[in-house]
Amino acid sequence: MKKFAAATLCVCLGASLTACGGNQTAAPATQAAETTAAETTAAETTTGAASSETLTGSAEGFGGEVTVTLTMDGDKVTACSIKGDDETPDIGGKAFADLEKQIVDANGIEIDGVSGATVTSNAVKEAAAQALGLEMEETEAETKETETAAPAAIVEIDGGLQIGQAYTAAHGTKCFTQAVAVVQDDVIIAAYLDEYQFIDSSEDVTGVPNSDSDFAEGYAEGQVLCSKRENAKYYSALMADHGGSTVAIDTNFDAIQSFAVGKTIDELAKTAESDGAVDAVSGATLADTAGYLNAIAEAAKAAKNTQAVEFNGDSSALELNVINGAAHGTKCFTTAAALTDGDIIVLSYIDEFQFIDSSADVTGVPNSDADFAEGYAEGKVLCSKRVNTDYYSKNMAEKGGSTIAIDANYDAIQNHINGMNVKDAADLAAGENPVDAISGATLADTAGYLNVVIEAAKK
Repeated sequence: MKKFAAATLCVCLGASLTACGGNQTAAPATQAAETTAAETTAAETTTGAASSETLTGSAEGFGGEVTVTLTMDGDKVTACSIKGDDETPDIGGKAFADLEKQIVDANGIEIDGVSGATVTSNAVKEAAAQALGLEMEETEAETKETETAAPAAIVEIDGGLQIGQAYTAAHGTKCFTQAVAVVQDDVIIAAYLDEYQFIDSSEDVTGVPNSDSDFAEGYAEGQVLCSKRENAKYYSALMADHGGSTVAIDTNFDAIQSFAVGKTIDELAKTAESDGAVDAVSGATLADTAGYLNAIAEAAKAAKNTQAVEFNGDSSALELNVINGAAHGTKCFTTAAALTDGDIIVLSYIDEFQFIDSSADVTGVPNSDADFAEGYAEGKVLCSKRVNTDYYSKNMAEKGGSTIAIDANYDAIQNHINGMNVKDAADLAAGENPVDAISGATLADTAGYLNVVIEAAKK
């Protein structure tokens, strides 16, 4: 996308969507007429004594190209039309009518934009500047450090429940492990294991969400990222063929999870370090059982750094479920955990995976420096947004003016939904603007995250 000097004059609207000083107003018709064919498309017509021309410019929006068409009568903008078929219909697309009016009323690009559609607003402004042929002296853009709000302080609750997640390399170098654990004081109340591996796309397997969309651009040719739990039948057949295993992969995971429940974090860690870890777990036959026990212990340790919730019921009746979904667009997939007591969501946990340019200062999932990376497209690395919250939050600030870090957003959604019954949570997600109802959350796709947690609770 061609960059115009409008960007250097603070085209970025920021969180308040107010233009920075130094922006130029719409050029007079004589200036517009001098722009090159590459910058504008002009069609002149004559009606009586008045002449009009149509000018067109484009810029990259949130989902794709945004095109702005301006109708000029002399030096006056008389009409504005915006098209962007790939913008989010309920956010960017919905803002088009307001932005069209703002440009006409301002007679140029000095507009406020639309709150909640910052990226789209910036794209419209840049496209309008291109259409008007605004030639401004290129100077080094002044950037302002954006301070992102820190996650809320952890409030200790005696006997409260806490949930945490860890990513490890429990089993070799061709996959990575996801572990979730719920603790009460130092005792593990519930646990969950899954593992992700690239598999040949010609096989009869189900890829993670958005494997049929933009997320798959991060795959090496012929590969698809899969959850072993979701593809338990396929992966268990491989285990039987290659190692003679008679116990399915999900059954093994379930046995290890059950063994962890009731153990303290230290007890589980010591078992994982012992030589007889696999013999200690009834129903488990995996040679790397110790690695999986250690993954749960790491998740339990992580849980101790999360907000606790009060619980006075029977912990044995609690159920922990984890699912993968597509809460936010097509370039990533979401993982959500829900600890339920009947129809009550007691605790929840959200994270998301996205491919990032490997040249960026990011931390890839475990085994990204080993065989697992053979499934990556060249120059890509799979990342957890929570693990890389500083990097991802900075991008949110630069592209959308966000002042709330990604992990703080996830935490705010979790803290709000914790304690709600499934029906009330579903009503919140289906509401007109759920993001406004959740203190500390600013994500446009808040409803999407709520829905993935709800689906985990229903599982």
